Amino acid sequence: MNRHASAPAIVLSAVLASGCAVAPPAPPAPAADTTAGAAPPELIALSHFFASREANWGYRVSPDGTRLGWITSHGGRSTIHVRTLGRNDTRPIDTHSRRAIYWFTWARDSRHALYLQDENGDENHHVYLASIERPDDPPVDLTPFPGSRAWIDRVIRSDPDHIVIAWNKRDRAVFDLYRVNLATREHALIAENPGDVTEWLTDSEGRVRGRIRHVGPDVRHLEVLRDSGWAVLQPLDLEEFNLQMLGVTPDDRGLWLLSSRGRDRLSLVRVDLASGAESLVHDDPELDLEWVGMSERTREPLAVVTDPGRQAIRFFDAALEADLAVLRRHSPTGLRILSFDDGERLVTVEVFTEKGYENYLVDRRTGETHLLGRSQMVQFAHALGTTEPITLSARDGVRLRGYLTRPPGFGAPGPMVLVVHGGHWARDYWRYAPVVQFLANRGYAVLQVNYRGSTGYGRAFRELAVGEYAGKMHDDLIDSVRWAVAGGVADPARVAIYGGSYGGYAALVGMTFTPDVFACGVDIVGISNLVSFYETVPPYWKVSVMPLFHKYVGDPSRPEDRRRLEAKSPLFKADQVKRPLLIIHGARDIRVNVRESEQMIAALNRAGKDVRSVVFPDEGHRREYGNWRNALRHYSEVENFLARCLGGRKSGP
Repeated sequence: MNRHASAPAIVLSAVLASGCAVAPPAPPAPAADTTAGAAPPELIALSHFFASREANWGYRVSPDGTRLGWITSHGGRSTIHVRTLGRNDTRPIDTHSRRAIYWFTWARDSRHALYLQDENGDENHHVYLASIERPDDPPVDLTPFPGSRAWIDRVIRSDPDHIVIAWNKRDRAVFDLYRVNLATREHALIAENPGDVTEWLTDSEGRVRGRIRHVGPDVRHLEVLRDSGWAVLQPLDLEEFNLQMLGVTPDDRGLWLLSSRGRDRLSLVRVDLASGAESLVHDDPELDLEWVGMSERTREPLAVVTDPGRQAIRFFDAALEADLAVLRRHSPTGLRILSFDDGERLVTVEVFTEKGYENYLVDRRTGETHLLGRSQMVQFAHALGTTEPITLSARDGVRLRGYLTRPPGFGAPGPMVLVVHGGHWARDYWRYAPVVQFLANRGYAVLQVNYRGSTGYGRAFRELAVGEYAGKMHDDLIDSVRWAVAGGVADPARVAIYGGSYGGYAALVGMTFTPDVFACGVDIVGISNLVSFYETVPPYWKVSVMPLFHKYVGDPSRPEDRRRLEAKSPLFKADQVKRPLLIIHGARDIRVNVRESEQMIAALNRAGKDVRSVVFPDEGHRREYGNWRNALRHYSEVENFLARCLGGRKSGP
């Protein structure tokens, strides 16, 4: 878990009301695939999924509305491209780096781009400034201190010469705020972290307005800056870690928050800056709000998003809803707003399904819509799987929701891969997922379940995971496999478990604690020993992340917890493994140290087990690899391993 992996790249994630659907009640069995027994679909090359020169995404219009920027391939990696609207003058930004870029934003002057990049997968991202008008000039590292980590807190609306960044230059364990001059590269400290601040809030002018402090083992404070100094606005408990400070209200007298304080679910609220009085703006009767889109121009909320199965949206801005109606589809379709110009007259939008996406520019003045680019996967839609929302009941009656993807022509019951999401404070969504579609194209049904502890379903559901690593959280995974077997989807002798981070830990638990359930397992950057994992986490996790691990998993400094942690660690059950394991790790991983895989591999080898391992020396803890060579090696290993284990297809010998 890391809430600061990068600056927010999305203004809003949503789906038009015509495309939303609620997950159906748990059926006795999934619906039959009418194409079962047909010829298998076209075998799609690995490069199309994970290293495509045709991939393009992240379209953002410049603040002044004259330019467009996006990410696509150049020189064998993903990087920024720009062009002038109305012209065919596309040119890449040469980052002078071998590693890919996956996100950028515009500087307010519309003549520069800002992006984050690390050099070796260690997540020590620096903030870079690149010239649009001189694209061949080397980008400038605005945070040139080795071993430090930074991200963009605010591109100041009224001041094109400065941005605000969060940076742990002074103390690697905490992040201060700095105002950076884009012309001189000078940075001035504007908010020093006293050692316990986990979040900062700046307003549209770049002024520091709020912060969240972790003041005790289970206590946090939402504080605001007044003339007399910092004052507590609201007390928070540990479980309200997901509070998001969205901005200051237009009258400058309140804060917009996405908050679960005093309630089960994340809801949109307004809090008075003087009294702390809170008023509810919008909530959902069953689900957390996944995202709130805010207008930088009016400082008002535009829409809220939930994900009951497929995405659903409620607009607050009727004009925006009407302007985006042109993108409606008859079939379920998601919509993600990527950017506005300063006047919010132009908007870039991604329209997606589980099989790919298209990007559009909508001119709200004229109603014109321009197709900017299509996913490289659109051409293969006929060969991709269909993803359906599902529900099922765990053995103790808890309702679980997730997704089932089956390829065209899938012969049920057939081989299946259980893909376990990381986090564990995360969830799976209905959208295009390269790993899921890659596995489906190789001939496997793919099952994803939002096990207890996943986000999106409220606090009570999340807290069902307390103390349940290798316990009821794992039971949920086993119960989902049983559901698929009972429904005639999965052949019980051909089920694999696959996951990264927590999902990698779950894969190891599956192969050690329940060795008869899975035919094989794939562990990517997973934890093997919960005690040794704690010893190598990043210093900035001490305040923001580790209190949650202590609550949900345990604190190894307490002898009784240490014993429980070891009992839940796959490392000490390596001799129980019965089936093949593939273990993949990045040597530069700063979240889950590569030692977690190394010690598991050694234990499996000592026990004479079937294990194959791959360690990438220049990668870390991430889904998107820094270079395509590593991505292709990774998924080639996966497809060959699963073909041997489950009998699916592969593209190589």
